[in-house]
Amino acid sequence: MFFRTAAAAMLGYTALAGSFAHAEGYEGVPRTYLFNPAIETCFKDTSAYKKEGPYTIGFSNAGLGDSWRVVMQHSMQRQAAEKRDQIAHLIMTDAGHDDAKQAADIQDLLAQGVDLLIVSANTAQALDPAVSQAMAQGIPVVMVDRRVSSDNFVTFVTASDAVMGRVYAQWIVEKLGGKGNVVMLGGQAGSSVSADREKVAKEVFAQYPGITVLDTVYADWSPVKGKEVMQAMITKYGKDINAVWVAHGLMTAGSIQAFIDAGFKDGEIPLHTNADVNGGLQLAVQHDVPLVEVGYPPAMGGVALDVALQVLQGAPVPCTYTINAQIGVTKGDETASVKADKFVEDMVIMDGAPDMLITGGMGPDYDPSTYTVDYPK
Repeated sequence: MFFRTAAAAMLGYTALAGSFAHAEGYEGVPRTYLFNPAIETCFKDTSAYKKEGPYTIGFSNAGLGDSWRVVMQHSMQRQAAEKRDQIAHLIMTDAGHDDAKQAADIQDLLAQGVDLLIVSANTAQALDPAVSQAMAQGIPVVMVDRRVSSDNFVTFVTASDAVMGRVYAQWIVEKLGGKGNVVMLGGQAGSSVSADREKVAKEVFAQYPGITVLDTVYADWSPVKGKEVMQAMITKYGKDINAVWVAHGLMTAGSIQAFIDAGFKDGEIPLHTNADVNGGLQLAVQHDVPLVEVGYPPAMGGVALDVALQVLQGAPVPCTYTINAQIGVTKGDETASVKADKFVEDMVIMDGAPDMLITGGMGPDYDPSTYTVDYPK
């Protein structure tokens, strides 16, 4: 149920252009579309799912264990409030990052008669049977942020994990002049986003014989665990570590703090990578840490709801809908391949909360701890 036309791709991407479609700083169409070398682009025919609204949509969330996932869910709730003329109910579940609980959540949502499921899978393989069953029952599934291992869904709304992983790795390679030691600090073992970013990064590193990956470790998207894991790496490798490839900014501040606590002076802390989270940017500026930022905007939650409405209206949608992400680099640390849309020094909110998401898309007055919106439940 897919067809391939570049014209359809352009129409699909521009149909969703707006406040949710990109992070501030890069205003163009998705780079993954613009610089895609393929002549044809994969699109899905959703005419089989066309039905009259208003719709009941279920959202099975892997969990709310970090600030990124909270903002992603809030962006979906806000979009539902704005589209209440098309949405009768948005039913949301929280699996608490438990595969069995999420599989049961999906079964429960199906039993409630949802017209469409949005799923952010805790782990790719464990949730594949539940998502595949929904599709087999004729209920379209839109994946967001984390996909399942098969292609048994309509579309996947994401920012490009491949772009993130490759840009991080290529920047590290070029900053190190093709020679040095890297620790890879992954997110959650088994989650599609971490695995995909790691895979492409290792492919980049493998092209440079002078680059050695000392270790690949996981911190479960937690700044606290990121610090603990990096403390262990510092104990093991010390100043042999030249760069830390971090799968997401949720763990960057914890990693940098581990080096500070270990006695590394300003300007001595290894290169780091970051996404979205203010704390890593703050420490990089304060302690002269070379850093690259590639956004993974939680605003994709709102985009996923818009894509879901397109599916239920029978409009063609991309096989993968990739939203835009800005690239930031600390001043003086651009490389031949990696240039900044904005410098980190111009992106960071120095007086803001460390867990603030600079790519949240929710506006300057947004506070995730107090945010509420009257969406159709």
